[in-house]
Amino acid sequence: MPVSKEYSQDDAIAELFTQTCTTRSSCESKALELVGGTVVPVEVQGVCSYTVYAGPKLEYVVQFRLKSLKLDLKIATLAEQVYGSLAPSVKFHGALDENDNAEKEPLLVYVMERMMGITHLDFILAHGFPENSESNFASRRNLMTDIARFMALSWNAPQEVSSEYRESLCRKYISDLQLLLLSLPERFHPTIQRCLDQMDSVFSLPMVLLHRDFGTSNILVDESCHLTGVIDWAEAEICPFGQNLHSLEAFTGTVHLRNGWRRYEDYNNLQALFWNTFSDEIGRELSSETKKAIETSRIMALLLSRGFTKRFANLPPPTPICDNDVGRYNMLYLDGLLINTATKFLEL
Repeated sequence: MPVSKEYSQDDAIAELFTQTCTTRSSCESKALELVGGTVVPVEVQGVCSYTVYAGPKLEYVVQFRLKSLKLDLKIATLAEQVYGSLAPSVKFHGALDENDNAEKEPLLVYVMERMMGITHLDFILAHGFPENSESNFASRRNLMTDIARFMALSWNAPQEVSSEYRESLCRKYISDLQLLLLSLPERFHPTIQRCLDQMDSVFSLPMVLLHRDFGTSNILVDESCHLTGVIDWAEAEICPFGQNLHSLEAFTGTVHLRNGWRRYEDYNNLQALFWNTFSDEIGRELSSETKKAIETSRIMALLLSRGFTKRFANLPPPTPICDNDVGRYNMLYLDGLLINTATKFLEL
């Protein structure tokens, strides 16, 4: 996302520790106590945690998270059950320096086995140019095939939820979409209204466990761009299938602040490859009604993701985007994928 200055690991770490009642040295000592070896901070830190590699061979990830943003261990366990080795195994090791300081949060400690590979973002930085070379065509085919198989794992493992859970989620979607109907420019109103009108069809889709931040920084790949793992499941939740499919666009095109979205030359082939592989993995072709429901689910998820400010438990409630740096960047997504005829979502 857009930033006003160059990313600084030290600044990001320092900012995290202004919010907590413990210290960086205490965290690193705890990591050594738990897994031994040495401690190396991960290159890009999250906004709500301090994360390090540790162990004799740096084979573990130790993460210290603000208590208000604790991991749901039931979701972490379910992710392992649904996605197997593509999701990390997570163990909880208590809190550091929990006290009664109302202005500072304790940090909760989690240990995970380190998943092999590099982020897809790092792969692109190392190998992504020229974008439309034969080697990058091959890399994107590998990744899109594996992502289709990954998504099919959730379809093949539908989750039972209570009627109360389903109704609560539906009410939340409707409330947020109605807010966007009042806040976003008029050109988006027909699309938002379509989502509201077709809410029942979205909730006819399987309820599945979805990774909600399925982007280039959370996808791990090998040297051939095959998927090796998916990290950062903090925002994962059970919801109708299709709620993270808008993320596929980031693997089949690119967005720039000045010019907006641009598709790779193999965009159409990659989209077809995804859905052909997905159909093979679930063992059937999707009906036209199901495809329409998935299209709406994908659009709705994009609106709810890019139409609002960030959703974190320790921040004020999200509000519709406005005319600032974040708002303008998110608007590139909305215009590019919903309005611009050259780059908007293809029909399934």
